[in-house]
Amino acid sequence: MDRIIYAVLVGKRRDIVLLLHKEGPLTLSKLRNSLGISASSLIFEISALESLGVVKREDSLVYLTELGVRVANIISTTEPMKSLNILSIIGLKSFVVWLLISPHLRLVATLILSTWIFTLVLGSFLNPPLTLLGVVYTGYYLLLSITYTPEISLLTSLTSAMFVIVALYLYSRGKITPYKTVVGLAPLAIYPSLHLSLVQLAKALEYSYLIVFSQILLFITLLLSAFMLATVYSIEMGTPYESSLVYTLLIFFIGPALFHIFQMR
Repeated sequence: MDRIIYAVLVGKRRDIVLLLHKEGPLTLSKLRNSLGISASSLIFEISALESLGVVKREDSLVYLTELGVRVANIISTTEPMKSLNILSIIGLKSFVVWLLISPHLRLVATLILSTWIFTLVLGSFLNPPLTLLGVVYTGYYLLLSITYTPEISLLTSLTSAMFVIVALYLYSRGKITPYKTVVGLAPLAIYPSLHLSLVQLAKALEYSYLIVFSQILLFITLLLSAFMLATVYSIEMGTPYESSLVYTLLIFFIGPALFHIFQMR
């Protein structure tokens, strides 16, 4: 995939792919007029894209293949300063895209998942237990504290994590593998280890504001999880990034916020 993406970025190929992604199938004459290039140059670029398996021609009509749609979505997703795209600003989005096509995907995802499970086990035996409830963490000096036994806390945390991974796999009909989902959930997976470290540091140094900072970090974690999972979903499913982001924000941000408000009332 990375070889194909690099090849598509050469010359006018990128513009052709993005235009077809935006407008749908077009004739050669419409492509030439929109791009402002000669007929010979257009045929040369189209032929190169055909050899890559990105586009197909039927008579004078040119359209993207399934691979072409995915490539176009990756390219458009990585454009800097795209609307509603803070990941491009902080450089995470390019990293997510690179990781999804990297041969190291499984290794990185396994490390993230292993760290996540270990911290969930550790957190469940604290007092009060740190618990993953849905996609939000509760207990152990967080704003929302729900009383669980260690066993129930651990079961709830592991069930919540596995539910998100399995649900996305089934909803995408196997297109989004558990490894790719873990990449999208990386902020949510890394947060508990950061939180526990900050709490212990706050106790040792008697800096209570570090716990408050961790609560703010939870807000940032949910927001980043929404952006990163939207990136994964849009790339793998070939959907517009903005529409994917709306759904992930509802799941990882709006839903938990309403849940907290309901509990506080």
